[in-house]
Amino acid sequence: MEKLWQGIDKVSYVTGYIAGWVLVGIITLTMAEVVTRYILRQPLILCDEFGGYSLFAITFLGLAYCAKEKGHIRITFLVERLPSRLASWLRFFTLSLALVYIGVGSKISWDFLINSFNRNIKSNSWLMVPLKWPQMVLPIGMTLFSLILVGEIAKTIKAIKAGVKVEETRGEEF
Repeated sequence: MEKLWQGIDKVSYVTGYIAGWVLVGIITLTMAEVVTRYILRQPLILCDEFGGYSLFAITFLGLAYCAKEKGHIRITFLVERLPSRLASWLRFFTLSLALVYIGVGSKISWDFLINSFNRNIKSNSWLMVPLKWPQMVLPIGMTLFSLILVGEIAKTIKAIKAGVKVEETRGEEF
């Protein structure tokens, strides 16, 4: 089971780094668009469309990595004042709610992707990009984020049994 969690960790790091490289790519494409538009007077035109796809990819491929690195915004002023056991139970409850929400979103996004593959939907632009490719990051990111949430719930249950706050076990893996 430990190897499974390590594999999920590695995949989340890989997708996080891919999201970072997509960001570098869209920055480069935007710079090329500025040069071609204002210096060469021949705009690329594709920057807007690929910028949208890139933002989508950065968001969903970076979800699991951000969760793993504790990068999501946390408001802890109330939780810090709670007893360890109660704080851990509150974390368990909120993680469970997040898992239900993200799990449903993951299922719907897979159905959406399958529909895009079946219908071969293309963008309305002159590029006619098959939308199944940019849409693929949605279910991949949501599913990976769901798996990270399952791991965080497992870690929280372990903390509840030990009677400590989850933050005190920060260095531990699932």
